[in-house]
Amino acid sequence: MEKSTTKKAFGLDDFFNILELVVCISFVCFHLYTAGFGMLKATAQKFVHLGLIFLVVYINMFRKDKGHPILQAADIAALLTGVSACCWILHIYEIYELRNGITTTPDVVFGVFLIVSLIYGTWRRISKILSMVVLAFIAYAFLGSYLPSILAHGGFRFSRWIHIIVYTAEGIQGTPLESSAHFICLFIILGTLFTVTGIGDYFTKLATSLVGNFRGGPAKVAILASALFGTISGTPSANVIGTGTFSIPMMKKLGYEPDFAGAVEAVASTGGSIMPPVMATAAFLIAEILGITYWDVVKAAFIPAILYYFALYFMVDLYSLRCGLRGLKRAEMPDVKVCLRRIYLLAPMALLIVLISVLRTTITRAGIITIVFTLVLSSCFRDTRLNWKSAKEFFISAGRSSCGVALACAVVGIIVGTVTGSGLSFRLSAVLVQIADGRLWLLLIITALTSLILGMGMPATACYLVLATLVAPAIIDMGVAPIAAHLFVFYFGIISNVTPPVALAAYTASGIAQCNPSKCGYTAFKLALNGFILPFVFVYNNVLLNQGNPLSIVWAFVTACIGTYCLACSIQGYTFAGRPNRFFRVLAGAGALLCIWPGLITDVVGIAICVAVHIFSRKNTVSQIESQSTAASSVPDLENR
Repeated sequence: MEKSTTKKAFGLDDFFNILELVVCISFVCFHLYTAGFGMLKATAQKFVHLGLIFLVVYINMFRKDKGHPILQAADIAALLTGVSACCWILHIYEIYELRNGITTTPDVVFGVFLIVSLIYGTWRRISKILSMVVLAFIAYAFLGSYLPSILAHGGFRFSRWIHIIVYTAEGIQGTPLESSAHFICLFIILGTLFTVTGIGDYFTKLATSLVGNFRGGPAKVAILASALFGTISGTPSANVIGTGTFSIPMMKKLGYEPDFAGAVEAVASTGGSIMPPVMATAAFLIAEILGITYWDVVKAAFIPAILYYFALYFMVDLYSLRCGLRGLKRAEMPDVKVCLRRIYLLAPMALLIVLISVLRTTITRAGIITIVFTLVLSSCFRDTRLNWKSAKEFFISAGRSSCGVALACAVVGIIVGTVTGSGLSFRLSAVLVQIADGRLWLLLIITALTSLILGMGMPATACYLVLATLVAPAIIDMGVAPIAAHLFVFYFGIISNVTPPVALAAYTASGIAQCNPSKCGYTAFKLALNGFILPFVFVYNNVLLNQGNPLSIVWAFVTACIGTYCLACSIQGYTFAGRPNRFFRVLAGAGALLCIWPGLITDVVGIAICVAVHIFSRKNTVSQIESQSTAASSVPDLENR
């Protein structure tokens, strides 16, 4: 009997799979080529970049919407309108510059096409909240004359508004999209390459081999691995998935409560987004918006990021000490010698840091050199070498991962253009300063709450861009250093990932830990408490942002470390010397705030409190042990009687 040799027919799904792969390859090659051999003219670079993003987004959405013909029709319509608008702008941009702002009917039509495609893509791909915020600002652009005097403006002619939003650097073509087209997506490509070649997985194995046998080892593995992985990962949730699938089960197995295990991973992963050098791509945006070097941003963000992780480490260590949790056994860990023999996998990250910090290479050049070096290095070893399957995964993941950031950078331009064109940014800044009545602390609290609320529904990059436009100028108007103001809103936008009621990183971790999301979010909030304090501190005193003489910076860092330890003692109800009573827990919290706040008097008083808490904790523990021994000895020996 002859065997059936029926071959699967080439279908529509296969066509779109190939089409998506081709588009993603084109996207990656375009950015690698322009980074290596020179960028196109600014407008051309932006809209080739955006056109490719539209293709990746809508082809992927069309495939996901299989079985929903209405959604698929909308996807195709959005794809055609978005790509055609990019092609039109590429066709006329040189001529348009000679028109002195005169906008023709085709310009308006294709401008509307671009805006509609952006909003629809943002709604479906990124965040419905961000889309609604954009729509609210569009409504504000045309209804401004009907609003109260504080918010009122003369309104826009439709063609004039389209001109500002689409065809000038004040709108969609502004700094965010320019940064995305020039180097943000380049670093997303680098991060994807790290993941596909196994460098990201090596971070977890290295962390396990180094700190896995410490007290409560798996939680400390999560901290170190998330800090390493977070430097290349774009979002806290992605970081949770990348390291949490390994660390959370390991923590639970050792004896950690599921909610605590999930919270540790969520807080550690969130910290990855504030850890230089990438900082969820915000480092590049801050540098571009403020007109400072990328190295200045990295230098300013370094100490707060380290203090954030120190605080989490102390929280975990004291919890492990209080609960009597051991570390991993050697048999449960990767061989440290094997891991150290593969230390060369850290070479690309080391090269990137050297290029940026020591050689002061441009961001674009540093990125492309690191990518090429990583490709060469990975090809030298069988387990990291790209084959067809992993190369395909690399191209598709790089394309898809870039979509969220690129769309956010473009769509936020609608908000920025409307705010700038209407003069709202100046009026809002004046209103916030007026509400605060010269009290910086009140303005910071208002800003922090706004950042947390917006951050609950937006990606980190989009949240930062909105806050940098609307709120940061008010803080700067109060005399705060621009870098401190921008880092302040960025930190609170990031920390919203572990802030109930919508703690996205904590909820992602709770799914892996199989625990109550609300309980995991509340625990994560407590563990990340230091992250809520630090932004206020560096706004009032820039010494923690590496501003000042080296001695004062070192002193501030050391005392802040003591403060983070005191804060952990207060929250966990335990010290390295023993268990303090309720009074000394409160006192430890006060000492923490004094130590974290830079200043000689506050530091001395805070350190004195820390010492006092230690002494009395030891005495309290000894007295408890003695009383327990006395009680045990006073129990009658009934057996002998």
